Amino acid sequence: MDHTSASRAHAHQEPQQPVEPARPAGAPRSRMTRRDYAWHRMDTNKNLMVINSILLFEGEVDMERLVSTIAHRLPNYPRFTQKVVTRWGRAHWVEDEEFNILDHIKHERMVEEVSRAELQNHLTRIAHLPLATDRPMWHMTVLDRVNGGHAIVFRVHHCITDGLGLVHVLNHLTDDNGLHGRTPSPVGHPHRAAVTGNPVCFNLARAVSWLKIAGHVTRLSMLWPDARTRLKAPMHGEKQLVWLPPLEMDRVRTLSKRMGVTLNDVWVAAVSGALRAYLSSNGEQVDGRALRAAVTFNLREKANAFQLGNEFGLVAVELPTNVDDPCQRLRQSSARMTAIKRSHQPRATMTFLSIAGCLPTALQHFALNLFTSKGSVVLTNIEGPGSRRYLAGSRMTDLICWVPQAGKLGVGLAFISYAGQIQLALFVDTDQVPDPDRLMALTVEAFAELETATRAMMETAPEQAVEGVPAVPLASARAA
Repeated sequence: MDHTSASRAHAHQEPQQPVEPARPAGAPRSRMTRRDYAWHRMDTNKNLMVINSILLFEGEVDMERLVSTIAHRLPNYPRFTQKVVTRWGRAHWVEDEEFNILDHIKHERMVEEVSRAELQNHLTRIAHLPLATDRPMWHMTVLDRVNGGHAIVFRVHHCITDGLGLVHVLNHLTDDNGLHGRTPSPVGHPHRAAVTGNPVCFNLARAVSWLKIAGHVTRLSMLWPDARTRLKAPMHGEKQLVWLPPLEMDRVRTLSKRMGVTLNDVWVAAVSGALRAYLSSNGEQVDGRALRAAVTFNLREKANAFQLGNEFGLVAVELPTNVDDPCQRLRQSSARMTAIKRSHQPRATMTFLSIAGCLPTALQHFALNLFTSKGSVVLTNIEGPGSRRYLAGSRMTDLICWVPQAGKLGVGLAFISYAGQIQLALFVDTDQVPDPDRLMALTVEAFAELETATRAMMETAPEQAVEGVPAVPLASARAA
C-alpha cells in the first residue's frame, strides 16, 4: 500500500499467547546443499530471492483457527522451523530454539475495503522487504477486507524450496473441504511420504558424463549477451508486481490440444507475442534478433516434492519475438522447448548452481551476472492444486505466485494453475518496464490472438495445423 493509504491499516498479531508448533522432536542439524546455498547467497539490493505468493479467501478470517492450523502443519517440514547457520564455510540447517509462530504471522486489519490498486501497491511494498536471516526464512501477512474476504501473503526464501515444493506445502496446509480441523490429511504427509526412484538424479550422477555437462555450461557462458532493448536497462531495484483476472484452463487446454503442443509451449508463445508488441509500441526494432528467456525446467519427481530444496534447471530459450505470425511463433516455441527437453542443458544449469554454491560469494555473483546477461526475462510455469482448497475452514478462491529474478534479470513472468483456472503474474524492475500493467494486458491479448489464429488455421487448412509440431503430452509443472 502506498504512503497515501498506509494509514488505513495497522499491524496486529493474534492470538497474543504463543502457540506451540507440532514440530518433530529434536530435528537434526543437516548440511544445506551447495545448490540451496547458492540460492541463499543470491540476494542483492536489486533482486531478493524470495518467492512471493498471495492466497485469496472467502469470508472473514478466524485468526485463532488460522494460526493454530499453520502451527500444527507447517512445522511438519523441518525447514520452516530451522535457520541457516554457516560454520567453517559450510551452511547448515539448524533448529531455531527460539522459534515462535507469531514471529512469522502478522495480521493487518484494514479500516475499509481494499481496492485492487491498493492491494497491488501493498503487495509491492511487502515484496521489497528482506526476510530476517536470524530465524526461519518465511513469513505470512494476513490482510482482511480484501475482495469481500481476506488474503494471505506467503513469502518463502528460495533456498527453502522451489515452486513444486511450495505447492506441496500449500496442499499440506490446506484441506479439500471446509470441515477439517487443524489435523492435516495423511495423504502426501511429509512424515509418511517415501522417496521414489528418480531417474533424472540417477542419470545426472551416474550416466550423464561430466564432459557433456561441462560442454553445456561452457556453451552457455560463451553465448553473446542478449539483444540490447529496454529490458536490459540498468536496474535500480524499484519493483512492481501485477496480475490480471485468471484465464479458464479449458480455454488454454483446447488451444494446446488443437495444435498438439503443451500448455507451456502456449505460454512461451504468448509471452513472445506480448514482448514483441510491447517493445514495438515503445519504438524498438523487433524483426531482427530474437530475445532470450531463462525458462525454469523441473527435474524432480513430483512424489519427492515433500523433500523441498531446489531441483530444477534454468534453460536459455530463444523466444520467437522476431516472428509476426502467431501460429509460427507457437510452432517455433514448441520446437525449441522440445529440443531443450531432449538435451542436457537443464541438468547442466542445475549443476552450474551447485558449483556456484562452492565459490566465494563475490565470484558466485560474478558468474551469475555472466549467466543472466544472456537473457532478458525469466519464465516459469507452476502446476498448482487441481481442485478448490480450504484453509482453517475458509475457501481459497485464487492463488497467485511471482517468480524472483537473479543477477541482471529484472523481468519475471509466472503462470500458475489452480482449480481449473490459470493465473498470470508479472514481477518487474520499473526501470526496465515502467508500465507493467500494459505488458500484462498484452500477454492476455497474445493468448487471445493465438486462440483466434489457431482456430482459423484449423478451419481453413487443418492438415497444416500440426505440420512440424509433434504431439506431446500436456505440460507438467515447471518449478519456480
